[in-house]
Amino acid sequence: MIETTIKMTVPVEKRKEVLQTVKAILGPIRREPGCISCNCYVDVEDESVLFFEEGWKTREDLENHLRSDHFGVLNGAMRLLRAEPDIRFNTIVSTAGFEAIKAARA
Repeated sequence: MIETTIKMTVPVEKRKEVLQTVKAILGPIRREPGCISCNCYVDVEDESVLFFEEGWKTREDLENHLRSDHFGVLNGAMRLLRAEPDIRFNTIVSTAGFEAIKAARA
């Protein structure tokens, strides 16, 4: 699995436009082949900070997405930012859930 995280600091005057753009592409991205998840979150301590997160089954799925019109729209929205976004692509080899917490606290 490949996890994509994009941290964007959005100028106040562009916030509504960026949020509308992100909202419009969430559904279409979620329907792309290989998409496991696609969500956007607002930092509760700083509303100008948005986190756009995606999960992809394979590197090929991610690369197809990066060439897609949907990502082109997101890329256009990121051009409205004053500072370059912090973008990370993480390869996830294994995952654990609540059982890891229970085991650690046992």
